[in-house]
Amino acid sequence: MGTAVGVIASGAALALALLLVVRGLSWPTSLPAFIAYAGAGVMVAVAAAFAFWTWACITMRYIVGPAGVTIRWGPVRHQIPITRIEAITAGRREQMPRNNGIGWMGYHVGKGCAGTWDRVLFFSTHRTPEEIVYVSTADTAYAISPRDPARFATEIQRFYQAAAAQGAGVSREGPSVGRDFVASHPIWTDRTAQLLVLLGVVINVALWGYIFGNYPHLNNQITIQFPPIGSITTLHSRDAILKIPATATAILGVNLFASLLFQPRERAVTYLLLTGTVFLQLAFFIAAVVSILNS
Repeated sequence: MGTAVGVIASGAALALALLLVVRGLSWPTSLPAFIAYAGAGVMVAVAAAFAFWTWACITMRYIVGPAGVTIRWGPVRHQIPITRIEAITAGRREQMPRNNGIGWMGYHVGKGCAGTWDRVLFFSTHRTPEEIVYVSTADTAYAISPRDPARFATEIQRFYQAAAAQGAGVSREGPSVGRDFVASHPIWTDRTAQLLVLLGVVINVALWGYIFGNYPHLNNQITIQFPPIGSITTLHSRDAILKIPATATAILGVNLFASLLFQPRERAVTYLLLTGTVFLQLAFFIAAVVSILNS
């Protein structure tokens, strides 16, 4: 059920994006056309998000072994040592599970709470609370939905008893999280870098909106003044003003790509690149304002 919802949502977002692009192409360069293109960009981002969540749902697995339980969800793996498992509890409606993350019908991933557990990590495809199995440790409960809960619990019990028979004490290491290459990139946890990226993108989008909104009012021949690279004043057709946001977007893309490459090794270089990107976007915006005011 969760996969079907994700596929439908992703497909609908892509269809709407295509419709907006077609609509925008039928309009002249203007603010309505920009809104159509911007809306299409948002829909593409929504479609990508739903596609990722759907893929993660398809790859979700619960693996029981001598070392413990591994929960696989997309690029993330939660590993629970067998000796840290304190209880396996069947879900009940009165536990009132609440998830603050993804909450589609038949697909639940994120942090929440249930019953007496204040910290619950959901990785389940349950449709009713009774389909949940809680694997609890000292400080966290994992809400999952194995196809055969009885067999799942029996396997954990068997491996737990085997570890006890071998004299294995309680593991000093608690549950751990492993991530694939992309998911382990520091950009996902670096709030400063995320803020700088967001500022650069927002200014760039605002620049495109400003240009599109003023384009219909420009003369066929305009004077372009470009403060970022000196006092350059030349006469061009009004189409040339589109080069300002296009150049700003190209620089934004190159700098963001370079920042992603440098961040795992040189975070200071990343901050420098991103800060410079924000200032460049502001400079291009100022250039656009000056050119339009003097046209």
